[in-house]
Amino acid sequence: MLCRNHIDVSEGIRRCARCGVPFCNDCLVDISGKPFCATCKTEQLLDVRSGVERGVLDFASIGRRFGASFVDGLLMWIPIAIMIAIVGFASATNARVNGAWNFWFLVPSVVAVTYQALMLSARGQTLGKMALKVKVVSADGSELTTGQAWGREITRAVLGFLYIVDYLPALFTKEKTTLHDLAAKTRVVNWA
Repeated sequence: MLCRNHIDVSEGIRRCARCGVPFCNDCLVDISGKPFCATCKTEQLLDVRSGVERGVLDFASIGRRFGASFVDGLLMWIPIAIMIAIVGFASATNARVNGAWNFWFLVPSVVAVTYQALMLSARGQTLGKMALKVKVVSADGSELTTGQAWGREITRAVLGFLYIVDYLPALFTKEKTTLHDLAAKTRVVNWA
């Protein structure tokens, strides 16, 4: 990620809390603990003076979250189905893969965790989340850390056998958080 104003600066880059554009620390001003670019700072100061609370996150609906999970599931199962077909064919032709079946049982989980965690740590969105215009952010609305992305997806995989239980809190919480969101301190928001 590069600063919009200083294309040679790539370290210490943060996104403006209002417009989401990446800037370096020299181009941002912190207001109430959140970074704002020069363009957005004026609007934010007007909002602060008028008492308008702009920092409230726009949480994604349960339908959008499930839609994004469905799209990601379809995308992940394409390479997994190919691998299963190769192993099945090798097994049918009596190749030495009988002991490998135990390993192949874990492949879908490893593929899912790796795909989700890498995409979330890179941009906060998977392909499914991009398609449905939602994004995973930290509880305060800031960008995810790499640790949060991996922790969220590993927790999700561990709770995978309790799929309904993992998503049950989303039906009852104001922020529509799942158990894996609570564990990683993340939220899923609408993102244009």
